[in-house]
Amino acid sequence: MPFPTDGIYTIKNVGRDLMLDLKNNSTAEGNQIQGYARNGTVAQQWVIKRQNEPGSPNKSVTIQSNNSGNNGNGCFATASDDSDEPVIYTRQAFIVDLIAREDDTYTMSFTLGNSNLVLSIPSAKHNDVKLENFVGGSARQQWEFTRVGDLQQIR
Repeated sequence: MPFPTDGIYTIKNVGRDLMLDLKNNSTAEGNQIQGYARNGTVAQQWVIKRQNEPGSPNKSVTIQSNNSGNNGNGCFATASDDSDEPVIYTRQAFIVDLIAREDDTYTMSFTLGNSNLVLSIPSAKHNDVKLENFVGGSARQQWEFTRVGDLQQIR
């Protein structure tokens, strides 16, 4: 899969077969981002916007909830740059680096902070999305992007 272009995507964790999901579809500041079974709701739709020029080797994007439409409204972030830190919803914008893998999946890390920390669903018993130290080949740290729509035209 080529690097995602601007648009609306679902994001699936390969190792846990769970979708990146805005818990209870709530845009309250600090709401937990979770892995959840595919249900086709807007809570599992994410607006991807490139943060570099097309053709650039840089793979930086913002990932925002598609909850209210409007081409995104809030991002996900962590309270601190530490392993096992929960990933939460926030209205602040954070830039994420996508690291492509040969199997058309990506690992995701924040551009600021410890580049060895990546998004993961570390526990098979709990579906919280957290930061975790990168482990090569770990499917719980691999994410698959599926385009489900285009951004709305700004009028």
